[in-house]
Parts: sequence; structure tokens; C-alpha cells
Amino acid sequence: MRIGVQLIVWGERTRSDRAAVLAEVAAAGYDAVEMSPPADADQACEDLRRSGLRVVASHANTGSLERDLEAHLRWLERHEARLLACSGSDYPTSAQYREVARRLDRAGARCREHGITLCYHNHAHEIVHDMFGLGHILAETDPANVRLNVDTYWVARGGQDPAAVIRLLKGRVGYLHLKDMMPDGTFGEVGSGRLDWRAIREAADAVGVDVGVVEQDRTTRTPAESSAMSRRYLREHWGV
Repeated sequence: MRIGVQLIVWGERTRSDRAAVLAEVAAAGYDAVEMSPPADADQACEDLRRSGLRVVASHANTGSLERDLEAHLRWLERHEARLLACSGSDYPTSAQYREVARRLDRAGARCREHGITLCYHNHAHEIVHDMFGLGHILAETDPANVRLNVDTYWVARGGQDPAAVIRLLKGRVGYLHLKDMMPDGTFGEVGSGRLDWRAIREAADAVGVDVGVVEQDRTTRTPAESSAMSRRYLREHWGV
């Protein structure tokens, strides 16, 4: 399995001090990042080259998916990356989920033309109520067009077991977002909380998932310390 890191935990520094952020990423032991296309794409590519990092995925949201899709496709093709995650909102009705699913399906078909896999990223609101939201996404999209970016923390936050959900969704999981859940329900670095990481890895292997991206939305540590902590755990316990 290939391991990358999402740059979200570095916040505004990804724009104001990107070269230094990427140096911290590399020092933490990563060779890949999930990174959306910046305005200064040429300079970003040079920063990535100097840090020895590759782009493994990009990340969009449903609100701007159609508007931004071509930029994401160009960015991913430039880096020979194949994964585009897309996050949604808490849609209160079946009709709204169906409409979002139709938009995802169209975008996913466009991604396929470029050899890129569109993966819907779950939060807790798609998991609660017996996976009401995720069920609509799955039922209303072609598996060839839309797969899933399963987030381990948000699955648990929604009341489900991440390993069991990964196995249940066999054939639809494109890649994983990795973060732990602390006993009080807050975000935790991988291996620091209550999720069963051995079971998650076994489930990922069983369904053929080969990419995991550490995504630490927030942390009480510095971003460098946080990302290094998760990377160290995955190296020592997953062997990757």
C-alpha cells in the first residue's frame, strides 16, 4: 500500500509557505501528497520536485465540482496521479442525494476519459441512520464512474466499524483517508486512539485497496509532529 498525506493540517501555510511545508512532509517520511491544483501550478511542481514528493490525489467538493473539474484533471494528469476525492454536505432529503449522485456520475464519467477515478469522500452524515446518505450515492451512481474515499474516522464517528464498512463496500473503495478517533470522539493521529488498525489494514488488503492518505483535520500538535507520528505508526505496524 502506498501512503500519502493530506496537507489540510498545515492550513494557510500551504499557500503562504508551501516550500517549507513540503520539506516538513518529506522529513516526516512521506513521498506522496494529496494536493489540489494551486493557482501557481508551475511553481508548485517545482516545489514538489525539490522536496522529492509526488501527487497521489486531489480533492474537490460537490459545490464546485463542475466548475473546477477540468483544472483537477489537468493537475492530476500532469503528475500521473489517478485519484480525485470529492466531499459533499449533509443533504437532508433523498431527492437532494439523488441529484448530487447524478452530478457525481457525470463528473466520474469525465474522469474516466482521463484515466482518473472519482471517489466520494464520506463524513459522518453519510454514515448515520444505517448509511442513508452513502446508500443513495452508491445506488444512484455507476460503479465504473464513482468509487469511494472511505474516511476511517468519519465512519466511526457515524457509528459504524471502519473495517466492516470497507469489507461491505468491496468493489467500490478507491482509497482510504486515515485518522484515528480518541476516546472523547475527537481527531487523533493514526494509532493514538481507539480504532482497530490491524483490522482496517486486513480489510483494505481483502478488498484490494492500495492507497492510504493520512488526513489529520486538526491536531493539538504541530503539523510536522502530527504527520510524523501517523507515518511512524503506519511504518511500524502496517509495514508501509
